[in-house]
Amino acid sequence: MINFNLIREYFRMQVNEIICWWWFYINEISWQLLIAVTAYFCVCIFLYSILRKVSHAAWQLPGPPARILLVTAHPDDEVMFFGPLVYWVTRSKASEIYLLCLSNGGDRKRKEELWECTKLLGIPEDNVTIVMSTELPDDQNVQWPTEIVAECILQHVESYKINAVVTFDKHGISKHKNHISLYFAIAALCIEKKVPHYCKLYVLESVNIIRKYVQVLDLPISLLSASYWYLVTYDQKKMIKKAMTAHKSQYVWFRKLYMIFSRYTFINTFQEMSALDLELDLQFDDE
Repeated sequence: MINFNLIREYFRMQVNEIICWWWFYINEISWQLLIAVTAYFCVCIFLYSILRKVSHAAWQLPGPPARILLVTAHPDDEVMFFGPLVYWVTRSKASEIYLLCLSNGGDRKRKEELWECTKLLGIPEDNVTIVMSTELPDDQNVQWPTEIVAECILQHVESYKINAVVTFDKHGISKHKNHISLYFAIAALCIEKKVPHYCKLYVLESVNIIRKYVQVLDLPISLLSASYWYLVTYDQKKMIKKAMTAHKSQYVWFRKLYMIFSRYTFINTFQEMSALDLELDLQFDDE
């Protein structure tokens, strides 16, 4: 006769054994993860404490370029995404920065806000150009005509003898099509060999959503992955945040949070654009 009590007891013991094994496994993994996270956090703090005390000019754009052209799509891009770059360049005796903004953001008052912001950032008023064209609307779903954007950039490069052009990469930080249009414009100039020999092209690295909002915790990855970078301390970042307040019409609650948490207000990482890299990139996209 089958003893069901014995069978139940056997299965109970087996279940308890499995639960105990899994609890032990999860506990071990949890401790290992905790140690790894703590170690990574300590590395981030150590790197920050070292870098904030030393000059990292060796990792900034090579040269340094005498004249840098920052190309943006809208008023506020210059401070929301390129703040660390602008902070250091405006304080460099070796470089002068020019700003080319390809739209007024869909509202004329944003033009005045941009003037105020650049004044706080330290960009000379004569070095700021705002393009207002119906062919370049402020719309995240519209990709601007490559020929028009490329011509605007090339005119600036040749007029001011620009040594370095800086703009967004092909992901445009947030996949904003206006941002991406700027990348395709300088890519076209590069492939068609229209860029003067004295000028180099650089793009701001886009990162994933997790890296985008971890600030100092992104420091080791940023330094390992980028060729050139600009880092500000938390005290220096206050000036960038203050400049953003000049964009009163845009400084709503979610942008206030952005200015607190975004790594783009803390570190900018750049890659140089070359015709060879572009050709390989295009071949990869085609495949």
